[in-house]
Amino acid sequence: MLKHGAKLFAALAVLCTFFASAAPVMAQAALDPQLGPYRPGLEPIKGRLKLIGSETMSGVAAVWKDSFERFHPDVTVEVVVKGSINAVNSVRDGEAHFGLLSREVLAEEIKEFTDKKGYPPHMLVSCLERQAIYVHIDNPIQGLTVAQLDAIFSSTLKRGAKKQAQTWGDLGISGPMAAQPISCFVRSPTTGSQIFFQEVVLMGGEFHKGCLRQEDNLEMVKNIAKSPSAVGFAGATYEYPGTKAVPIATQEGGEYFPIDCLPSATGSYPLVRPLQLVVNHAPKTKLSPLEGEFIKYVFSRMGQEDVVKAGFTPVSSKPAQIALDSVDLKAVE
Repeated sequence: MLKHGAKLFAALAVLCTFFASAAPVMAQAALDPQLGPYRPGLEPIKGRLKLIGSETMSGVAAVWKDSFERFHPDVTVEVVVKGSINAVNSVRDGEAHFGLLSREVLAEEIKEFTDKKGYPPHMLVSCLERQAIYVHIDNPIQGLTVAQLDAIFSSTLKRGAKKQAQTWGDLGISGPMAAQPISCFVRSPTTGSQIFFQEVVLMGGEFHKGCLRQEDNLEMVKNIAKSPSAVGFAGATYEYPGTKAVPIATQEGGEYFPIDCLPSATGSYPLVRPLQLVVNHAPKTKLSPLEGEFIKYVFSRMGQEDVVKAGFTPVSSKPAQIALDSVDLKAVE
């Protein structure tokens, strides 16, 4: 697991500014006009593509699948949800053409892939996701800092809190809600959202033992809607009736950014994670025509329009070109 949460948090802040040309569903900006169009090759293609991995990424992958199959009627794209834990090894073992990875790739995953293949996997950032902090709709909390999130969820308190936040009063709420114990909802230790939150917010620390594990993101937000004292984290696309996303500040005294804000001169929403395609691309070789066409579609203007339709944040033209260059492909001018 990654061990540099503070550095990763700073890097992701830069990543958000660099990659994002639009915000998610609630405040969409225009796509980067420099993104190239998608134009199918002259030679028809056919065959099957299999994508395995993240539950979160399966949503956008399903939109890519539908669009790509309309361009290429003789192609079938299968999207299989097995979690980010299987994204890299499914590509390594030939079970999938592409992996869907919603967290940073682990050092041991790179090593195991390289030991078997003789070269590392390619990681292509296909879009971004904002991680929301959800509470009950009637919770009066107006905003939280990243350090307060650490105090809420962790036992290690690596961001400097003197004690765990156990009641909502510990976070500054007054009135009847102040005495209410905080119910912390989390996911399983191997999910991409859990690993991202642990590394970026908890700085690699540990979740406290009172956290209540949820089977999936939908179950989490449904349970938050039923519990006035609950708090949990999931992607911006999981907003559910009876819940709300809390504005987040990077530090005490800093500006609180709502989940739907656009990047500005003063900053942007801080909890953003890259969503990556895992690609098996051997040095000095070309991807198959089918694999190459699919990647070109993902990083085209139409592919990034699909990202917005799915509720995520698209990449802009520069990182799209970097991704294509890394696997020896060219965008359409």
